[in-house]
Amino acid sequence: MSPSSRTRGSLVLETVRIIARESYPAGQYHLRLEAPRIAERARPGMFIHLSSDASGGFRRPMSILGAGQGALEILFKTVGSGTRMLSQRAVGTRLSAIGPIGTPFEPDPEATWILAVGGGTGIPPLIFLLERLVALKTRSHLAFFGGSELPFPFETHPRHTSFPAVDPPASRSLARLDRIGVPSALASRASLPGTYPGYVTDLFSRWLAQKSFTNRDRCQVFSCGPKPLMATVQEIARGRGFGGALCLEENMACAVGGCAGCAVPIREPGGLAMRRVCVDGPVFPIERVIFGDGV
Repeated sequence: MSPSSRTRGSLVLETVRIIARESYPAGQYHLRLEAPRIAERARPGMFIHLSSDASGGFRRPMSILGAGQGALEILFKTVGSGTRMLSQRAVGTRLSAIGPIGTPFEPDPEATWILAVGGGTGIPPLIFLLERLVALKTRSHLAFFGGSELPFPFETHPRHTSFPAVDPPASRSLARLDRIGVPSALASRASLPGTYPGYVTDLFSRWLAQKSFTNRDRCQVFSCGPKPLMATVQEIARGRGFGGALCLEENMACAVGGCAGCAVPIREPGGLAMRRVCVDGPVFPIERVIFGDGV
């Protein structure tokens, strides 16, 4: 069965209700949605197509930050009319959602290390992944590296979990991950307190340079965020022989595979192929994604 066939079989059209709403600097919003049918099916890396008004119009794709107890969490930044309308919806508002859409992350249960590197609005699916792995009592070592040029839309505090070899300026972590024992380190070029002063990929590279991995270690890297970030993560993973996956972000119209407006080039065993990010992705093996003029 193809990824798109599996996706269509799991789709639900559901009227959801905003049950919590938080706003953060720079037009960032965190919504908690009552959505029992979608939440039951949601897996890390999948997304929903959410309406911005009660009519069901102005749908926008939204990564899933968390799912459980009949509710979904999403995080978004206002970038246009649709997200601006959504940001103005009050608690209690009912909206239309389609989901969960796409292929999820599929980490190796035998991996020694599972490393997540995210930037901006690419952070939510990685948090979902790490929280799900902890809930499943993974034996893998977990670590998160996050970057943002805006204030982080999550509580940060001085790191409580042990994170050897992390560059000392990166002294703060995401409290949400700290509380479940997942070490995290943050980077920003915006002089945010407790962050590494630069790109998160530089922080990640510096940490890797201090680590000693053996031939028996099976390491995977999962990433989501701006394309330059993911391209760099891909290069780092390729250089070290790490597996993993990238969760791509593209503009979408239908988000269910009908328009093919989100198609991207992907390496397949038979050569290059155009794949739809919405239903063939958004998660693709890290070595198969083609950036720029790569072949």
